[in-house]
Amino acid sequence: MVINLDHTTAQRIVDRTMQVIGHSVNVMTPDGVIIASGDPLRVGEVHQGARHVALRGESLSVDAANAERFPGVRHGVNVPITVGHQVVAVVGISGEPAKVLPFADLVKVTAELMLEQTALLEIGQHRRRQIEDTLLAMINGRTVPQSWLDRIDVDLVQPRLALIIEPAQLPGADDFVISLMRQLELSDKSLLLAQVAPQRLLVLAPVKPSGATGGRSIAEQALLRLQRSLSATTYMSVVLAAGQYIEGSLQGCYESALATMTNGRRESPQSRLHYYSDNPVTVLWESLHPGWQQQELLRPLQALQAHPRHLVYVRTLQGFLDANGDVQKCATALHLHRNTIRYRLKSIEQLTGLSPFRLPELLHLYLALSSDSLPSDF
Repeated sequence: MVINLDHTTAQRIVDRTMQVIGHSVNVMTPDGVIIASGDPLRVGEVHQGARHVALRGESLSVDAANAERFPGVRHGVNVPITVGHQVVAVVGISGEPAKVLPFADLVKVTAELMLEQTALLEIGQHRRRQIEDTLLAMINGRTVPQSWLDRIDVDLVQPRLALIIEPAQLPGADDFVISLMRQLELSDKSLLLAQVAPQRLLVLAPVKPSGATGGRSIAEQALLRLQRSLSATTYMSVVLAAGQYIEGSLQGCYESALATMTNGRRESPQSRLHYYSDNPVTVLWESLHPGWQQQELLRPLQALQAHPRHLVYVRTLQGFLDANGDVQKCATALHLHRNTIRYRLKSIEQLTGLSPFRLPELLHLYLALSSDSLPSDF
């Protein structure tokens, strides 16, 4: 266990122990440099007694009898702080040795526990960074060396579903995402986490192999697991998107979840939960990031957009799609006669050259209506 003794940690030791024993405390490096003290003016001084303690690994009392051996050292007791059989610091308690000696063991144990806790936190943070770096490389399609996978000790054969979490209110939510990440780390060790953007958290949640073929049910199970790991307040303040499980491809799992989130926040901004399986065709189109393809897809709708009744036609076409191509269901939903629906659909065919009654052409219309390149009043 590697201990990096810094001023912040050392000052915490000073403040914590002084509150209990009521005597001034110094924390020194093994070289004798005072890096934290109850007397700020002493910080930076070299403490000869601390060097003596670190070298021998034994406590040292300084009083009138031996003070001349340690110039500049005040009366008190100095104890070695040992972590992993290594002296990592020396703590000095100022005062007459007979009065402060009873506090030596308490100060020593307190300091060692605080340093061990700091070291464990650093190890956890280092491992978190390793996992995050590995996941970011994999979801971006980069080749990951086997040594990376070995060092994080994570079973990537385990089927996982990608979930995207974003704050419901995006501006100024950076700290919220970091806090959310820590909360999930503590509550569920099986989750793999990566902050893929300042306001976006990727969660790779394990799923049962029998349910790894996709569908809303497996996504709901993963989201339920996530809900149990979060406080009620936190869960209600986030937007979640569940992607599609794609065997052997964390990149595909991630991209499907990201496209689901992007499409969901645009099409259903009031919803907090978005599922790939609810609208797979639109999400697939979203994930392609089309350029000229999208322009070509929209070209037949130009004449429709220019028509004075284009809003009526679009609502009718959308209703027809929502009714899964059933004219009667569409008419009932729109409170119109079925012949009115047929007339409008025929008008759409005349304007666009695409028939809503032919499946490939209806799919073309569906994708065009789903495009985020449509004018806002279309």
